Amino acid sequence: MTERDPFPPEMKWQVSSRLVASIPVMYDITFRDAVGDRYDTLEQQIWVYLAREARALADSGNLPTRDARDLMETLRVIFRVFFGPDLRTEEVPINPERAVLMVTRCPFLFREMEMRTGSEHLLSRCLSFSIATVEALNPGYTLRFVRSMCTGDRTCELKIMKREDAEKDDAR
Repeated sequence: MTERDPFPPEMKWQVSSRLVASIPVMYDITFRDAVGDRYDTLEQQIWVYLAREARALADSGNLPTRDARDLMETLRVIFRVFFGPDLRTEEVPINPERAVLMVTRCPFLFREMEMRTGSEHLLSRCLSFSIATVEALNPGYTLRFVRSMCTGDRTCELKIMKREDAEKDDAR
C-alpha cells in the first residue's frame, strides 16, 4: 500500500520551522518557574550544543569558514536551514576580517510575541547559539551583537570579527 502524503515539501518546512521556533517558548513557559535561577544557564547549554550540530552541517556541506565573510555566508545558510524560511537576513561584508549579518525577520521573536507578550529571555538564547556557532566554525573569530530586535531595535546586527580584535574592543 502506498503512503499518501498530501503536503508539499515547502509546507512541511514552514510547519516544522514554526514548531521549532515555538519549542523554546513552550519550555520556558513550562519550566522557568520550576527550575528557577538556573534555567537560563541550563538552556544556554542546549544552544551551545546546537552550535556543534551547526558545525557538523557546515562540514557536511563544505561551507566556507576561512574568514569573516565566509563565516557570515555560512552562518546565514545555517540559520536558514535550522530556523526556516521565516528568518530573513542581509549580508554586509566589510572586509575579510569583519562582516555583519543583519537579521531583518526573526521567527523566534514572532513565536514569543504570539505565545506571550515579552521577549526578555530571547537574547540569551540567540547570543549563546550565534557566538558558539561562529567560534565552532573558526576559533579565530567570534561574534558580537550590535543591535537586537528582541530588545527593541528594528533589526539584529551580528558583527563577526577576529577574536583578538573583539578582545581589544572589550578591553576599551
